[in-house]
Amino acid sequence: MKEYDYSLDAIKGFSCILMIVAHIPIYFNGNERVFQIIASLAPVLFFAVSGVTTTFQARRKSFLSLFSFYVLFAVIGFSYNLMWRPDVQAFSVMDVPQIITLGVLSVFLLEKYLKPAPVVYLLLPLLLFSVHYFIGNHLPDFPLKSMLFTETIGFTYFPWIFAFVAGVFAYRCSNKVNLILALGAALLLGIFSYGGLHEADFIKYNMSVKYFLLSLAILFGAFFIFRRKPSYSPSNLIIFFGQHSFLFLFTHLFFILTFDRLGLGSLYIVLMWGLVLGCTYVAMRILLWLNRYIDSYLNHPVPWVIIVLAVVAIPVLISNSDLVILSEAALGILFSLNYKKLSSLMPASPSPRDRAALQEVIHEKA
Repeated sequence: MKEYDYSLDAIKGFSCILMIVAHIPIYFNGNERVFQIIASLAPVLFFAVSGVTTTFQARRKSFLSLFSFYVLFAVIGFSYNLMWRPDVQAFSVMDVPQIITLGVLSVFLLEKYLKPAPVVYLLLPLLLFSVHYFIGNHLPDFPLKSMLFTETIGFTYFPWIFAFVAGVFAYRCSNKVNLILALGAALLLGIFSYGGLHEADFIKYNMSVKYFLLSLAILFGAFFIFRRKPSYSPSNLIIFFGQHSFLFLFTHLFFILTFDRLGLGSLYIVLMWGLVLGCTYVAMRILLWLNRYIDSYLNHPVPWVIIVLAVVAIPVLISNSDLVILSEAALGILFSLNYKKLSSLMPASPSPRDRAALQEVIHEKA
């Protein structure tokens, strides 16, 4: 049996810490702004690891099971969108949960039915970015354009699926190749930046060539660094954050929004980073302990139906934005603590291809 790979948790844990730096709602100048630009790449690492773990799921799950779960994942995930935008407009924007749904399903289909060579996973990020850069900005409006192509806010299929497939390649290639690709992307970034850098070059939703190259440098560099370490202690703080990254996503944002409303934005930014990180860690420990007393109630479909209906109904029925944020945060945290239970409720019947493979194994053993 293959030993558990903690490096993936370490990469996710690192991306969690970057989230705090990226999400503190204060205007940055100077060195702190540089940190925020780098930290805005947290989703790249998170999506890359999601692509890797999807390849594991492709070996043991049917598409129906995965599709059913991730449709609900995307819908309940709007609770995260509604924390940022507490009104019905949040349903028109794709944020982290929705792009994860599209990325996971895309990698699953590739891995399950096409089984491409590793080099394909290296070339696909270039293709996806090229479609975004050369085609997406020049298309007229059509119904699915806001989901597929560049918007001023929110993640879109092109180019953001690049991180999922690039993660698969980074995991499967040798660590020396990761280092070479990281340095190569950094070198190209330096060449493209010869004429100077501008704020507009690092707006992640309308991805520029420079932002794409920076993303690749950070992605391959992170896989090189964290996979170079031979072992990790399960009690490591960064491993804890990585193993509970979805809970971190909701919890850290709750504290950032709360502190902002309490007027703590005047604190020195480094103090804010530490305050949010410390409060998030303590809250996560408490929430995980409390969840032991309620998780058994989520072994049935009815509570999940209620959660889905509540996520959708709250911004429609409640006009107070703070109450919407508080309610959606509670639902999102509950979901992040128990999403694996929702996954276990999905139909588990194997696909025809899986059934055929199973029959071959049975015949061989007979």
